[in-house]
Amino acid sequence: MKQLSSTLLAAQKGASGAPYVKAELSDYYGDRSRIRFTRHYTGSEPEGRGAVAGAGDGSLVRARVDPSTEVLYTQRVTTPGPGDDFSQWTSHGAIGTQNGVALAGGAGATVYLFYVEAGNVNLKVKTSADNGASWGSAATVTTAGGAKTHLAAAMAPSGDIVVFWGENDVVYRSRWNGSSWGTRTAWTNSVADVDGIACRYGLAGDWQVVVCGTALTSLDPKVWTCIYGDDVDQAANTWSALHELTTAAAASGVGYEYPAVENLGAWRLFFVEKYTGTQAYDRLQYATMDAGQNFNQELWSEPVAFDYTGGTGVACSSRNLGGYLWLSAPAGVWSGESPSFVDADMSADVVEASVEVDGSGGGRARVVLADPSGALADYYFGGSPSVLQRGCRLRLNPGYRTSAGAELPTELGAYWVESLEYVTGPERRLVVNARDGWWLLDRWRARRQFEWALNVKTVSQLLLFVCARAGLDVNTLSYSATMGSFKPAFTIHPGESGATAVRRLLAMVPDEVYFRGGQLVSLYPQAADDSEYEYGAGHAVVSSRYRDLGPAVNRARVVGAGVFNEAFDFAEIAAAGERVAQVLDLNLDSAGEAGDRAGYELRAAELRERGDEIAVFGVNCGQELWDVVTVNDAEAGLSSAKRRVRGLSWRYETKRGRYEMTLTLGSA
Repeated sequence: MKQLSSTLLAAQKGASGAPYVKAELSDYYGDRSRIRFTRHYTGSEPEGRGAVAGAGDGSLVRARVDPSTEVLYTQRVTTPGPGDDFSQWTSHGAIGTQNGVALAGGAGATVYLFYVEAGNVNLKVKTSADNGASWGSAATVTTAGGAKTHLAAAMAPSGDIVVFWGENDVVYRSRWNGSSWGTRTAWTNSVADVDGIACRYGLAGDWQVVVCGTALTSLDPKVWTCIYGDDVDQAANTWSALHELTTAAAASGVGYEYPAVENLGAWRLFFVEKYTGTQAYDRLQYATMDAGQNFNQELWSEPVAFDYTGGTGVACSSRNLGGYLWLSAPAGVWSGESPSFVDADMSADVVEASVEVDGSGGGRARVVLADPSGALADYYFGGSPSVLQRGCRLRLNPGYRTSAGAELPTELGAYWVESLEYVTGPERRLVVNARDGWWLLDRWRARRQFEWALNVKTVSQLLLFVCARAGLDVNTLSYSATMGSFKPAFTIHPGESGATAVRRLLAMVPDEVYFRGGQLVSLYPQAADDSEYEYGAGHAVVSSRYRDLGPAVNRARVVGAGVFNEAFDFAEIAAAGERVAQVLDLNLDSAGEAGDRAGYELRAAELRERGDEIAVFGVNCGQELWDVVTVNDAEAGLSSAKRRVRGLSWRYETKRGRYEMTLTLGSA
């Protein structure tokens, strides 16, 4: 149950508060802020490798290489924005034919420009002490090794810089410690080919690195993430293992190149997907991950197409750029503002609101907004704010006006806008229809097969992965031992939805889930759980209906890998005959595991064997699915009866003066 203040708790149980409904729209997809990019420049520069950095004074510093002449150019725009001139470049002369270039900056006025000089071996750096306005003479980072390409560099808050590059299909690095460049050192991972590198220093620390290339044995093209440590999540100057973000089959004609990565409200990763078959294409892809995660956690959203087809992709930066993410290609410049924590508050316009959620998965919300001035019509028919459109997040929560003001629970619900309707006439209305996170899970369909062998990931880790592909997070209130320790072999088939995959995983454990905001919340419901709220004594029951449906399953038979076990509810078998559930799961290799699974089947049926409904006075603002409550109903002869919330709905209507809640209750 959500936390409530003492004044809010008192208001919802009596007549001391007036109804209050909070409705906010914000530009989030799942729990990740959405950035809507605007293109500011379309030039005639030839496609080639480039870089971008935000200087300490807010200047945008760009670099590019003309592949026909091998000439390196830079550009500085002091106050980047719409209408600026992004066509003026300063030449640094010809460099190596591999065309690698990187920029690093952000700490003070210093910006670093990396490139490989003619001959493709000597790695050079130029330093600007005035935010990219002028550049000093080139200094040498390293002269050893073979041909170098695919440069990337990033600066830590300490001022340390690491520059990475590809050399003979190996990633190398050199670290600047404030006075000298470290030895050229190879990483500890192995790939068959390196087709791109990107990096940024993490919010908590460490260099977060992206590598495009092909796998050593299979030769499958892949995009990997990994960490080069600065003693936070990874030991200093060591490498983590590679973690796969996406892959293609070696014979598919698909490859991945030219990544770029930045953190603004979320980790944001771009890379080029190249197809060399009939109707060949270069397609920029875009994926996100929660800003607080690191690259050892495989929690990226599904990459989606971005509206740009340049063969060498884009570079990106947000550091020192005023909350904007800037993308740069030689002939293109885009920017977008992170809408993190920015909401359009529609609460004053709410005339109707309703929510319906149930434990079988799937919740709906509906808000009707009054529009006497016609302002919402302007937004609906093409104006701003950008948050008023399909796909955005709706935060809709019931509360009360108390002596402490307009109060809400501490944890807020969230839904995503499925459709909008505008109604004209004497009372103009904008209707917002939205759905909860199950909708996002159902909309995510696996583009390819995902497969995990036995004893690789726990059920909880697999849930995290699936939800992340749909842009959602997972939180745990309580969990069973099985949820945190069972590591099944598991496959997500091409075309399978995230919702189906989540339900298959949940069938393996006794835990239940529901959505709170952008998070799938899991809990382990046990018969001994204490009641968290009481109805009929303190919070009035208006009407009720009590239904004994009986369990859908009263005998569970489970077959594993050479093992068998079963569980019975003999009282129910005697009352209604056998209702058998048969489970085949070759992940189970002991009679004990098979017996536990059989018990889970009966427990799930027990939680759903009742379908009681009670309508209560007002709204319990803190009520959530799977809460345990106590019901006192003298008319039905119930006293201190424990029930568990299987579904809930609430409705608010100003015209009819309605503010009411109905609960569907199962066995505790």
